[in-house]
Amino acid sequence: MNKSIIITGANSGIGLECVKQFCESFNDKLIVALSRNTHNLQQLPYSNMQMHNCDVTNFKQLKKLIDTVVEEYQICCVINCAGTSYNGDFCDIDNTKIRQMIDVNIQGLTNTVEIILPHMRIQKLGTIINISSLADRYPRPNSAVYGASKAYVKSLSDSLRVSEAKYNVRICNISPAIIDTPLLASLGKNQNHIIAVSDFVNVIKFIYQQPQSVCIRDMVIAPTNYEG
Repeated sequence: MNKSIIITGANSGIGLECVKQFCESFNDKLIVALSRNTHNLQQLPYSNMQMHNCDVTNFKQLKKLIDTVVEEYQICCVINCAGTSYNGDFCDIDNTKIRQMIDVNIQGLTNTVEIILPHMRIQKLGTIINISSLADRYPRPNSAVYGASKAYVKSLSDSLRVSEAKYNVRICNISPAIIDTPLLASLGKNQNHIIAVSDFVNVIKFIYQQPQSVCIRDMVIAPTNYEG
């Protein structure tokens, strides 16, 4: 069966760069790009890309879409890039923004894994790469909810890595510090210590390209001159 790679949060930042690099490097596979907005995806020229307007927090919509993919393609990898962040004192952040971080970062990722993992178990093959954050292991007073949501991602990744080992399914958690993305720019982060998004996605590709018998379980990526 032909193979596919699912990428969420595919319209910008890390997700968009993943679509570009994976389409170019793996033209024998279908790259399925999922995002609530596909404006940037529509500009891409790749014949092996399939784009879909999809909200990962909507379980029924996401499952219907994935079900159509698995009718013709084996899902060999999913890269969970969908995420959002708001900075500020916990008591000052609007509840709508707090809910959005929880819904996208936690529920959206969980939905994706919940739908795809059973297929990987059956085929005894697959790689799930969850994009977390350095905030998943260090206190972030001005990003308390965001950090907590990413701690969930790391904890889920660690637990599933153990439970899915017997099914030959790899679960990988990647925790970047500061990556040059639109999200970073919107948060007003220090631009003096930063990693190009293309360089970061090269690391994601490296993890995916390892033999299925090799699982890079957890990786922190940070600029060399970053002291955080």
